[in-house]
Amino acid sequence: MDTRGDTPSLDELLTPPASFVREHYEAFLFTPFSRKLRRRVYLYTPNAYDLWVRLESNPLVVKYNERVTKLPISICEGVAKNGSPRAISVDNAREVTVHTFEDDVFRDEISASGTLAWSNWARIRGFRHMIWNPHSLRSNPVELENLKRLLRFVSVPGVVPNYSLEQSLLAELRGVRRLTYAKLIELFPLSDPAEVAREITRMIIDKKVFSDINRNPFSMITEVSVHRGLETE
Repeated sequence: MDTRGDTPSLDELLTPPASFVREHYEAFLFTPFSRKLRRRVYLYTPNAYDLWVRLESNPLVVKYNERVTKLPISICEGVAKNGSPRAISVDNAREVTVHTFEDDVFRDEISASGTLAWSNWARIRGFRHMIWNPHSLRSNPVELENLKRLLRFVSVPGVVPNYSLEQSLLAELRGVRRLTYAKLIELFPLSDPAEVAREITRMIIDKKVFSDINRNPFSMITEVSVHRGLETE
């Protein structure tokens, strides 16, 4: 069964419903604010939250949708079922990726999945299909927990980046091998320390600077640098 004619446009796939109505009271609901999308996102289950952290913190991902409209998916010859992937994203090269979980089964409550069904659906349309499992979602648990903490700090409605301050921070970092998070804040005594900290945090998440959050828990002695190599030293 070919359902290509039933596929919404990319803009429609990347647009969530206008309003959110909770349906699954048995599942834990995460509702973080996405600075990338400039809206709140709605995520059932810790796995969905971990996937959001990966999409939100990946600088190559320019847009995504965690509440994709239900789509008719061919599950066997002549049989289709309506369901949604866990997310659809598009990167800065305009490549579209369909995200599903390895242990999903077809169900109406949260999503319709099935590895082969979604792989076929994505292939027909020229999309990538990324199949996540607990191991791949949490391949680096230290970094994942750090990103969760950092995202909570910068993901605030109404807060916009201060690019002038960013350039000043980068200028300071170019003159040294590395600085700690706390020391870099201290170099800007005339600025609001909270704003300086937020800009450093944003640059770490966006990978505009290198850091050691992939190895060590984030703290005021977390090191940052504009020189590649800090992640592995």
